Amino acid sequence: MNIKGKVCYVFPGQGSQYVGMGKDIYNKYDFVKELFHTGNKILEYNITDLMFDGSKKELKKTIYCQPAMFLTNLAYFKVLTKIKKIPCSLTLGHSIGEYSALVVSGVLSLEDGIKLVKRRAELMTECIPSEQKKHYMAAVLTHNTNLIDLVKEACDTYSLSKDVGKGIVQIANINSPYQIIISGNHNAVTEVSENLKSKNLKIFYLNVEGPFHSELMRPAAEGMEKTFEEFLKNKDIEIKTPKISYIANYTSDLIFKPNKIKESLINQICGTVRWEESLERAIGRGFKNFVECGPKNVQTKILIKDYKNKNYEEINVWNAENIIKF
Repeated sequence: MNIKGKVCYVFPGQGSQYVGMGKDIYNKYDFVKELFHTGNKILEYNITDLMFDGSKKELKKTIYCQPAMFLTNLAYFKVLTKIKKIPCSLTLGHSIGEYSALVVSGVLSLEDGIKLVKRRAELMTECIPSEQKKHYMAAVLTHNTNLIDLVKEACDTYSLSKDVGKGIVQIANINSPYQIIISGNHNAVTEVSENLKSKNLKIFYLNVEGPFHSELMRPAAEGMEKTFEEFLKNKDIEIKTPKISYIANYTSDLIFKPNKIKESLINQICGTVRWEESLERAIGRGFKNFVECGPKNVQTKILIKDYKNKNYEEINVWNAENIIKF
């Protein structure tokens, strides 16, 4: 496939998974099999069995979903670069997708990425509330360009009006000027969502296990900090300077120093994913070609609907699954 100009690869996160993802390229290419078999070995269970023949309910679980997404993103990347000959000049990854981006950028080896993703998934799973509630995260949608101000005010107002311990809610992802995700305790997310709904904003509750990218994940962030310290001290992993530039979730900027990359990955767990600023940073650096490198088309839809169809008509957007089909 011939794409004129430099290409930014965009790696999706949780929510894009589905049973059977990557199975077609697994069956077709030996180098994809090798990648997944490396995953199975380090994870110490067969992620491929769960991905290809497991249940939707099991694959949704954070402990399995994060490694599955990480590996599938990289499998698609190998096909797009080796077979379709689409070069990569910049990487972005949404939440767990950032780890896929870091492997592609040369910051982490595949093996080191698997070790870190496995531990991250375990730590975040431990932070999932035991009570079976539905509304830990919600998408707030609108055509109003002042969305960020409205959502921030609603979250701040709730936080100031409640006693300590009554629940928290905060901005988890800023995906575009027209889509923001909030996260927190069930009661807090529900109350703020209903408040925003009364202001004619559309609310869509996310079907997720827990309140990701919120302060409720603080123990996971602290655990990840200790994991990095332990792994680096024992030389179990190595964090290198990027060979291909990448834009971090937490800072929405290019990071080159290994220690700063480590800090950003730790902060990302309970911090806001600044996706809008990250995409605009890429566009501002002259990137007009974006390839969503992973299953489904969540990021493709955001890029087309909220960027190409709004203020950036010049950008081109492709999806890995569609490219591979043709």
